[in-house]
Amino acid sequence: MKTIRELRTVLRFHPQEINSSIKFFAENCNIDFDVYLPTKGRNLQRDYVWTIDQKRELIWSILMNRHIPRMAMLNVVSEKEDIKGTYQVIDGKQRLSAMIGFYKGEFGLIIDTINYFYKDLPEDYQRVIAGFMFPYYIVNEDYGNKFTDEDKINWFRYINFAGTPQDAEHLRGLS
Repeated sequence: MKTIRELRTVLRFHPQEINSSIKFFAENCNIDFDVYLPTKGRNLQRDYVWTIDQKRELIWSILMNRHIPRMAMLNVVSEKEDIKGTYQVIDGKQRLSAMIGFYKGEFGLIIDTINYFYKDLPEDYQRVIAGFMFPYYIVNEDYGNKFTDEDKINWFRYINFAGTPQDAEHLRGLS
C-alpha cells in the first residue's frame, strides 16, 4: 500500500485561491482560453462545447447566488515590459468564456419569454453580474522560470479527476 505522501500529487508550484469580478476580467485581462502546448502540438483543453442553455444556466447561477466551482489559471509573464501578462485558463474554459461572453453581449438571457442582453437588463441585474467575484486558483509565473507544457498538463490532470468527462481522444493526446 502506498503511503499518504506517495498518494498526494506534488505540483512544482503552489496555487493561491483568489476571486476577481467578471467586469475586471472582461475589460482588463488578456485571456488565453486555448493554452497551446507546443510539445504536444495541440491545445490543453477541448473546444467550446457548452450549449446556449448551459451558458444561460450559469448566468442564472450568478443571479441566484448558486455555487460555481473554482477555475484554475496561470498568470504568464510577458517577455516585453510594455505588455501585460496573459491568464492561461487551465480549468474553467466553458464557465469563464460564458460569463465574459454574456457580459460582452454575445448571447442573451431569456426572462419571461424575452431575450435580454446584458446591456438591456435592469441595473441591479447588471451590477450583480459585472461584480460577481468568481473564484479561481492562480499561479503567477516567475520571470525567467517559464511554465512547461508538462506543468500545465500535470495541473490539468490534478484538477480534472472528476466532472464532465473529457473526450477520450483529447485526453490521450496529452499523454
